[in-house]
Amino acid sequence: MNKPVLSPIQRAWLQEIGMDARMLAHFSAEPFMPSVEKSVQPAQAAAVNNAPTHERAEAPAAAAPAHEARQRPGDSPGATLIAELLKRTPLPRPPADAPASAAQHPAAAAFSASQGATLSDLRQQAEQCQACGLHEVRGRVVFGEGVETAPQWLFVGEAPGEYDDSMGRPVQGRTGDLLRAMLASVGITNEASAYFTNVLKCRPMGNRSPQADEVAACLPFLRQQIRLLQPACLVALGRVSASALLGRDADLDTLRGQVHRYVDEEGREIPLVVTHHPAALLLHGQLKADVWRDLNFLVDLPA
Repeated sequence: MNKPVLSPIQRAWLQEIGMDARMLAHFSAEPFMPSVEKSVQPAQAAAVNNAPTHERAEAPAAAAPAHEARQRPGDSPGATLIAELLKRTPLPRPPADAPASAAQHPAAAAFSASQGATLSDLRQQAEQCQACGLHEVRGRVVFGEGVETAPQWLFVGEAPGEYDDSMGRPVQGRTGDLLRAMLASVGITNEASAYFTNVLKCRPMGNRSPQADEVAACLPFLRQQIRLLQPACLVALGRVSASALLGRDADLDTLRGQVHRYVDEEGREIPLVVTHHPAALLLHGQLKADVWRDLNFLVDLPA
């Protein structure tokens, strides 16, 4: 009998999840098709050349695997190949009429008239929001959870995951378990001192990275959350969160290990610390040491 044939991405994925090389030897490798590669590359080049300048600059962030997983020296060959294959996939782009900033989005106007809203009022507005296409596919709005009066730390992730969407609560499943275990190891518990939320309140299908128009639509909710909660410190989990809060894009490692300043809707400066999203740790265990340093840096900040 002929050996079953695996495509390169299938073989890379089996390597990444730990299949033994002796098992992989039972499969034949399907070579790349040069004609397909050649047909994809011009299409990608045309898409990039036709994109507005600001979209070209944002494309690497959208193309990155969810929650900032990046290639590092300790990564497996399978992960490297998967990353290369994903680079060849045309990137989704926001509509041509997507807002240039959160301030121009219709949702922002609604919040300008609700500066005195309570957190409960804000939650109700989020549950009724239809400012972007995510409202059509969401299961439940994931608004936030934790201490609602001046928490010591406000943790801001990227977007709800599958478990979050089904339960209506942030940081659930394996990602949430890992985050809470690491926070508990440095003395942080959500019951005592923390609040958890995301930049997006609705889950993107397939757990893809948020698009620019979705972030712009949801950012007014986050800014009002911060204003109402009045946290002592903000913690951005991942590059999307850091970019949304800081208003600029940068490599995650260049933002780590320092205190940034976020200015809320009332002009109050709040210290902000950046670290990896816990989902990245599930893909790249070597990042745990970085996050451990970041969390200790966080708890050592002066009150």
